[in-house]
Amino acid sequence: MATPSILGINRTQDGTISVFEGGKHILSIHKERLTKRKHHWGRLGDMKLYKEHIPTVNRQYDLIVECWSADNEIEKKEQYHEELRREFQLKDNARIIEISHHLSHLYSAFPPSGFDTCAVMIIDSVGSPVEHIKYDYPGKEGKANLFEVASYYYCHNGKIKCIKKQLHDRNPEKPNGLGNFYYKLTQCLFAGEGSEGKVMGLAGYGDPSKLDLPDLIVKEGEVMIPEEWREAFKSTEYFYSSEEKTFQEKADFAAKGQEVFEKALIEIAAWLSEITGTKNIAYAGGCALNCVANTRVLEQGYDLFIPPAPHDGGTSVGCAIYGAMECFKLKNEFDWRFDYLGPEVNISEVTKLMENYPELTIQKPENLIEECANHIYWGKILCVFQSHSEFGPRALGNRSIVADTRYAVNKFWINTFIKGREWFRPIAPFVLQEDVSKYFHFKGRAPFMLFTAFLQDEYKHKFPTIEHIDYSARIQTVSKEDNAFIYDLITKFKEKTGVGIIANTSFNGKNETMVETLTDAINCFVKHPIHHLVVPPFIISKKTPVTNPLQLSSYKV
Repeated sequence: MATPSILGINRTQDGTISVFEGGKHILSIHKERLTKRKHHWGRLGDMKLYKEHIPTVNRQYDLIVECWSADNEIEKKEQYHEELRREFQLKDNARIIEISHHLSHLYSAFPPSGFDTCAVMIIDSVGSPVEHIKYDYPGKEGKANLFEVASYYYCHNGKIKCIKKQLHDRNPEKPNGLGNFYYKLTQCLFAGEGSEGKVMGLAGYGDPSKLDLPDLIVKEGEVMIPEEWREAFKSTEYFYSSEEKTFQEKADFAAKGQEVFEKALIEIAAWLSEITGTKNIAYAGGCALNCVANTRVLEQGYDLFIPPAPHDGGTSVGCAIYGAMECFKLKNEFDWRFDYLGPEVNISEVTKLMENYPELTIQKPENLIEECANHIYWGKILCVFQSHSEFGPRALGNRSIVADTRYAVNKFWINTFIKGREWFRPIAPFVLQEDVSKYFHFKGRAPFMLFTAFLQDEYKHKFPTIEHIDYSARIQTVSKEDNAFIYDLITKFKEKTGVGIIANTSFNGKNETMVETLTDAINCFVKHPIHHLVVPPFIISKKTPVTNPLQLSSYKV
């Protein structure tokens, strides 16, 4: 039998697709990278969009596996399937199947984890209605009009057993579940989707002891939200743009919420480890992006695997892996050790594109690494574009803005004039894998920016660009195997400065998605006060030097 082609589709928030050949990954991409609309949901018309931008997607498929969530789009399922049959030449006997939301998260986490035996926790704000969950779990019979908010599994020798689910009726007046708690907390502070990272950043400035609010109620993996918190969530006084509360009071509120979230997650992990008899835990769902809480769990001695796209975007990978393993009985060949899963880019096209930008120059230096390290050493801001974009929500070196960590002005410059975001938002560091324990209280590999670590005492106040108020940083370790260009760049920078760290943030401007194409990259570079665009082996510069925005008469403090 020929190797089957499988398409995994996430139809919900952070819409994505993943293409697999059998158990082997081919590509994955977020819809938002093509439409430039953050967290863009999956909708009718997506397949045509993907085909137009990514020719590799246009192939014959043996199987399409899709997952939905709690919205009503599944009611249009026949229209979605007609679109699939219209846009793709499906093979004879090809199937279109669906799996429930938390099951797609499970398959994005357990098979790529490398664990033979592990517990799995899937925690988010809402998943599928119970009517769409086809597998057995304790207490399944008789349930209706409820939605999964947490699911727990035991995986051993390829066999998967659901040992518990927390369900909720989605009553907004009586929210329950750990994911719902953080969602409500976020909504109290910031508008729009995807602001959870702002809450984590703000919490570092707060003192949780200033608020008399109780811990969450945790019992056998289920999280109940006390009435005191429910009442607090009805208030608008902590909204960041409101003047009802001071910055400090808002930070204290965020800190209290973060504290009780962490305590609850630790309790869940302890319960799950005890009943499964393993300290190996795979973890996915939107809550798994809370890197501060993840670290608290890691500190309890668990071997914790979190995929680089644990949020809804990662479920298309889970769908495709499910198809390979369960429908074709194939071995999963995808070890999610690297996250550069985007489509291949023909880097040589950049020279042709440059004809459209007379204000820019392009060079191919004899020693690109040396030149880039010098620019960073001289205080310049660089953006880096390499083939195969990152699939998860973090920039990991192929769509990154980089700078020297030692000068606070770089954090101010990036946050204010490039990213247009709140001043308190920390910037993450790249750190050489072999040096991580030298600078931070951390051992091991952390390549996906999903954990934080505290600076060693001797390095506190040395790296203000990446150092948060509590001396922590959301670290990303880099080895030669992880990302050769970034590793060589940090190594060369270290030769010049003695410092094996550089700052890293995603390559985009205010309210923009990460750049995906070469044209995206050049346009973003032109619009913002970034000194150089690096597209190995090329470096692109502006004929008119970047002006310090602080010197512009139009800028007002």
